[in-house]
Amino acid sequence: MSGGGAPGGPAAEGVLVGAMWSYAANVLYPSQALRRAGLAARRVVGELPPPIPRPGLGPLFSRLHPRPVLLDRATAHDHLVEEFDRMAEIYDAFVRPFSTPIFDEALLELRKWLPADGRVLDAGCGAGRELRRVAGAVPHGEVVGIDLSAGMINAAWRDARAHGLGNCAFIQSDVGELPPDFDAAFDLVYNCLAHHHYPDPPAATREILRALRPGGVYCVVDPGPEWFNRMSAPLAAHADPGWIGFHTPEAFRRLFLDAGFASAGSIELLPGFNLAVGVKGA
Repeated sequence: MSGGGAPGGPAAEGVLVGAMWSYAANVLYPSQALRRAGLAARRVVGELPPPIPRPGLGPLFSRLHPRPVLLDRATAHDHLVEEFDRMAEIYDAFVRPFSTPIFDEALLELRKWLPADGRVLDAGCGAGRELRRVAGAVPHGEVVGIDLSAGMINAAWRDARAHGLGNCAFIQSDVGELPPDFDAAFDLVYNCLAHHHYPDPPAATREILRALRPGGVYCVVDPGPEWFNRMSAPLAAHADPGWIGFHTPEAFRRLFLDAGFASAGSIELLPGFNLAVGVKGA
């Protein structure tokens, strides 16, 4: 849940938060405990990249932009983030119990492709909690957070400052129209529970491919299995601000390959949630 749009109203949002917290308590955390005990294997579809041995690109944007960079013009999708601008300061408290176990598992996988000096893009950083954790995994690199919501960008910047993180930059941007200086600028791009808010997934995927260096990796943490998508889509459409749609693992694979990625696959994180991975050609 990251992005924005016309809300279903406070009652609908309350139902969504309740459903997320209930699913986390009854499914996600118990499943995570089983995985940590070695009692549940992860299912893999397609191709996943091996760990990356090469050095990362190192810091750049965090040195150029010590303060948030905000757009000076309107975009075609500004209406999608109005609700997230309003909720920027309190958003994290609502989603944290749900998103924490999902990203715990995702970060175990992401670390395989994160050199200590890696330059990383969070394509939908929201209030910045996941970004903060990734920044700790690249102490000699940096993480750049983008979000179309100016409120979220400002909240994420303040959060990083409060935690003493200097290896971060925050830039307001539509993921379907990334800044020109992002060309081949990142070792890894990821987003966490944001992809289902992308208004034009093919355009966003092509832009992310442009932003990756040759051999770079794109990782999407989002709902995946068809059973979960079918079950949760009606509630998301009714109550999740800015929800566009979920993808299955095979749909992600097609999306990535159609955009020009050299290979693509996915790995199950927890019941209902996958990490979809695409690799840019060398």
